[in-house]
Amino acid sequence: MNISLSTPTLSSLNKFLQLIDELFDYEALPQKAEQTMIAVKQLLSNPKLGQAWFIEVEQHGIKHIAGHIIVSYSFSLEHGGKIGLIDQFYLKADWRQHGIGTELLPQLEALVIQDGVKALSLEVNIGNAGARNFYEKHGFTPRRQFCMMTKNLTESHIPATISS
Repeated sequence: MNISLSTPTLSSLNKFLQLIDELFDYEALPQKAEQTMIAVKQLLSNPKLGQAWFIEVEQHGIKHIAGHIIVSYSFSLEHGGKIGLIDQFYLKADWRQHGIGTELLPQLEALVIQDGVKALSLEVNIGNAGARNFYEKHGFTPRRQFCMMTKNLTESHIPATISS
């Protein structure tokens, strides 16, 4: 079994969006299809935002798309520069528990290091002990003193005042 990452293109957008839909269904997350499509197009056309890959598994001479990974980029003083957030790491049910994640993480790390990333972060459902154990086994450290929080923003008509 040969496992590799390949970059989706706008011509493979529908296939990529289908995998994202599967992830949202699996995690029971709300999704706004149009918002997701716009965000994926932005990501695929602007590498400064992050990177996305199909997870390809070649078995018996046949290539299968087994899932996808999305890493978005940010900047952190704590980590000394550019950081990556594993926004999505999805394997279809048939491909789980076959060592794919174990083989992929070093490939993923090498790719983002080449892009200047100093640290990788991710979110794991607190109740998903299997995923938490997997990531800890691969060097990710829980930050128990932190609680990730999110606020969805909408455009406002209040002008921002910035001075320098």
